[in-house]
Amino acid sequence: MTHPAIFARPLSLAIAAANVDDLLHRPHVRVPSEGEDFWTIAAAALREVSATGNLVSDAHLVALMRASGVSSIWTQDRDLRKFDGIRVRDPFTDH
Repeated sequence: MTHPAIFARPLSLAIAAANVDDLLHRPHVRVPSEGEDFWTIAAAALREVSATGNLVSDAHLVALMRASGVSSIWTQDRDLRKFDGIRVRDPFTDH
């Protein structure tokens, strides 16, 4: 949201950081992190879709979600629909 080449009116760092801070303090928001068994989960996600290129970072995100017990994500990234058990919701079309 701060990149001037992407957004006509990018946010300042202060406003973007305040938005993230507000989001992280909501009771329903979880921040996934890598635990001891993360590689086992990540390797399974990588194999699930034979991940290469951009799918590698998607598999990493899916592994973080699975390790944290998260099964739903709001995104326009259609590649995440390739992973079993991940519910992808489009923030612009799903209500």
